[in-house]
Amino acid sequence: MSFWEQIKEKSEAAPIKLKMIFLENTIESLHLRLGSRAYDFRKTSGRMAENREIESLLTEIDAKKKELDDLRQDFHQIWKEGSQELKAGLKKSGGAFAQIRIAASSPAKGKQVKDLTLPREVLLGPITRGKDLIIPHGETEIQEGDRVTLLGTPRDVEAAKEYLQATGDI
Repeated sequence: MSFWEQIKEKSEAAPIKLKMIFLENTIESLHLRLGSRAYDFRKTSGRMAENREIESLLTEIDAKKKELDDLRQDFHQIWKEGSQELKAGLKKSGGAFAQIRIAASSPAKGKQVKDLTLPREVLLGPITRGKDLIIPHGETEIQEGDRVTLLGTPRDVEAAKEYLQATGDI
């Protein structure tokens, strides 16, 4: 597979993530409209169960939530496949890939990426926090429960894992 074909495959996750963000914003907007309509209706007649607009908003919210759940599944599947392929490619070329969960006792917990003491030959990749995927930068704060992605030489990735999983300050 050519380099550009590999890049195209990896970029399939980006439009899905954008759609997910759009849907999350749409659902939030629908919830605000629903709250406003329910409040107005309650003030005027007191019987929300008969209001078709409220029923319509509830139906639309449910449909958008299902669509969002489907996109999340697609995104995570593409991400998982891409991660496996990346791991195999790195291993072939003498590199390493690891994902670790940040524990409450990690010296990285509560620190910004720029303040971490990572080995020179390690790249901190995407962080998964709950259902969110975070592309870290210097100001990103590492939190308990984060799944941190490490790329680099096998020796330095192992050293970074030991540092991030340590139970005290190093």
